[in-house]
Amino acid sequence: MKILLAEYSVCAGLPTLANEGRAMLDTLRRSFGAAGCTVLVPRDFEADLLDLSHKCDCFLVIAPDAMLDKYTAGLEKNCINLGCSSRVVRLCADKQETTETLLYNGIPVPRLVHEKGVKCVVKPRYGCDAEGIFISPGPVDREGLISTEYIEGEHLSVSLIGGQTMLPLTLNKQHIRVVESGGMAFIEYDGNEVPYEHPAKKEILAVAAKAGQMLGCRGLFGIDIVYGDKPYVVDVNPRPTTAVLALDKVLDANIADLILKARFGTLPDSVGIKGHYSFTKSDLGRTS
Repeated sequence: MKILLAEYSVCAGLPTLANEGRAMLDTLRRSFGAAGCTVLVPRDFEADLLDLSHKCDCFLVIAPDAMLDKYTAGLEKNCINLGCSSRVVRLCADKQETTETLLYNGIPVPRLVHEKGVKCVVKPRYGCDAEGIFISPGPVDREGLISTEYIEGEHLSVSLIGGQTMLPLTLNKQHIRVVESGGMAFIEYDGNEVPYEHPAKKEILAVAAKAGQMLGCRGLFGIDIVYGDKPYVVDVNPRPTTAVLALDKVLDANIADLILKARFGTLPDSVGIKGHYSFTKSDLGRTS
């Protein structure tokens, strides 16, 4: 089976994301190779992505959320999508619409804030990698930004694979830094600890699985959680995330095998964990 595997930041040479992108690309390429697949990687998204899709059976693409819909929709016309559909990607890329959809369906999320005097997390309505996210003493009324209620708690994530069933893989602790700059407190993601034990693990995994199922997520994806008095879904990433670097180390199953089973077969009821892995962004150049 020929797999088109594409990671935008590597092809585009984006300096802020290229290390993460290269580490994810190399990990997934090895995993699909171990699964017996032939992997094709485009040199450039615009020049040869669609051309390669005509030569492949399936594809898995990673790109910034606001761009992922366009590339996914184009590739879906030519080969089989191993990830979330373009419709789901479009929904999850819109942080406001995702928040409203989850809230309407009974999933705990930080509420959208409009009144003054409520501490908020302000983030781009469309964005990824915790870019441009900051803490504010009140909502910010600016085009392209949304303000959600600040939840004091642990920053976690759940890695899942969706197919005919929803399979939570691991609960992860996110390394989060709050960086002061220009009088503002920016929230920055700096890696993961996988797996992470938490007394409310069962509840957290159930909330993440319910959110993924309700949104229609498929393939390998991640859900970010802040655990305060309960688990709150703060972001849905409709694509592989950097946690895949740790999954490759700690799962007793090949991640590519699971992705293929999700699309063409039946997922197991659970997967085993064989170790522990923690990394920060500064480690990513050494993960390949």
